[in-house]
Amino acid sequence: MARFYPAFAGNFHGSEGERQAYRALEKLGDDYTVFHSYCWLGDGVRTAPQGEADFVVLHPRHGILAVEVKAGGIAYEDGAWQQTNRRTGERKVIYPFQQAENSCQRILAELRQRTPQHVPLVGKAVWFTSVEIPKGKPLPLESPRDIILDAGDLREPKAKLEKIYSYWRKLFRIPERVQSPSVFKQIVRTLQPVFRIVETISSTSQAVEQSTARLTNAQFALLEYLTDQRTAAIHGAAGTGKSLLAAEKARMLAREGQKVLYLCFNEFLFERLRSCHWDEKITIHNERTLAEELMSERNLPLTTVLREFEAFFQNEFDDTLWEYPNIVVDEAQDFPSALLEHLALLAELHDGAFYLFYDRGQTIISRRPTGQTQQTAAEWIDAHMDCRLVLYRNCRNTAEIGRTVQSFLAGRHKNYLNAIHGKKPRAVFVSDAEALAAAAADFVRRMKSEEKLELQDIVILTVSTLEKSVLAGVTSLAGIPLAHQPAEGRVWFTTVRRYKGLEAKAVLLMDVHVSKLMKLTCQRLVYVGSSRASTYLETIFLNDISSEQYLILVESLDADLEPSPKGVAKWLGMECNIDA
Repeated sequence: MARFYPAFAGNFHGSEGERQAYRALEKLGDDYTVFHSYCWLGDGVRTAPQGEADFVVLHPRHGILAVEVKAGGIAYEDGAWQQTNRRTGERKVIYPFQQAENSCQRILAELRQRTPQHVPLVGKAVWFTSVEIPKGKPLPLESPRDIILDAGDLREPKAKLEKIYSYWRKLFRIPERVQSPSVFKQIVRTLQPVFRIVETISSTSQAVEQSTARLTNAQFALLEYLTDQRTAAIHGAAGTGKSLLAAEKARMLAREGQKVLYLCFNEFLFERLRSCHWDEKITIHNERTLAEELMSERNLPLTTVLREFEAFFQNEFDDTLWEYPNIVVDEAQDFPSALLEHLALLAELHDGAFYLFYDRGQTIISRRPTGQTQQTAAEWIDAHMDCRLVLYRNCRNTAEIGRTVQSFLAGRHKNYLNAIHGKKPRAVFVSDAEALAAAAADFVRRMKSEEKLELQDIVILTVSTLEKSVLAGVTSLAGIPLAHQPAEGRVWFTTVRRYKGLEAKAVLLMDVHVSKLMKLTCQRLVYVGSSRASTYLETIFLNDISSEQYLILVESLDADLEPSPKGVAKWLGMECNIDA
């Protein structure tokens, strides 16, 4: 069967003749390609301004025919072709051969411009589907019988089409030549291109933001449900809205006229939260600033305050001086369990609320003292918090990014993925540091020039340290300056650890050695870093292992994958790009 474009039959513009011709052309072999209702625009000088070919029939050996179809009664009177509508009896002048000729000229012009070395035979034909033209009937000079199909050809059009091809080949003295499959495909794609235009990252981000607002509002109902619950631990994978819920819980308590301590771990998140408008009853702290407040009399240098704070808070702090009956802890997995235990006691002593928001998968900062058996924060929460709830729905990331993030979760929650779709994350595999830096520059260029993102929407994260990153000492990429903290007119370049709790529309994750992917710490860093991207994610992998080591890697991932960069990218749900 011939291949049709479009692949489905339309309504044939109400033309019974087109419908009949379509069904007849379906009988052609699979070496034929047929365009139906082929519209085009010309320049109005060398070609007509616009037109439409009812059918364009293509064959790799014969060439191309533009076919005009006319149904109903057909006559030629007073120097013009005329068509009679069989239902209404209305008669009108038609120009089928000129219409077909216009289509021929437009097709020829396009092929001569775009594939000049592979221009096939291009001819025209007219199909009168409702009548049979008697043999020997005198016809106008513009319409030789050899290029006309009629009702009799509806049963088997192939033989007649081949005769029409032969007519034009003899007239133009064009020898028959077979176009190779690749050349024929090129001709088809020239006349009928195939492409997808996806939304830009900047436009997709708007839908993501709307979805985030909708989903988090739905999750706020959870807090209303817990109004009478004084203590609760709320666990959720990356992107499930924990920080938003934590902030809302603090505001709910403040609206009741109660003082609240909002405690987070990340320094950048702390600075961003402090810059927001909060109720005066809410105090924002991270561990460092809390230590400075409680140990203000000691005047300790910043380099030692944290080291001494935990022992001080555990053994020396006077609990009667505590000022915050209600405590909300975000990023709870990053705090020492002894600190959480003491905070829980203080909330209980003041008959206040104690809420923890955490993700054990984001435990990339070890707070278990060396050689000691002290519990991690997650272990303490599991053992001591009676009310524990889990958030499953991803509110931050597009479904495609969520799929990548989900790769690192224990068990793939079916309800985790967002309903909003965007671009598939991209995995770039490079062979050396120079190629890695070049790929990073290309990312910045594309995000700025092609995706039209603002610089503050672009973040580069390293799973290493700033000092050990390939970009250590690099001050700009693609002519755009870098900064290690938020700065106007610069792209923010920092570590995954420092960026925990924050997000950006487009994130480049880099310095990921494939050889380290089997290590839990590396997987968690990639998990956290990937989840920071709301709309687009790109990860640069340093391809530093052999084919044999790839086999060990995919086995460790417990997945049936090709032992190659493509296999790793597939596991992550990412598009694979291998730097040559």
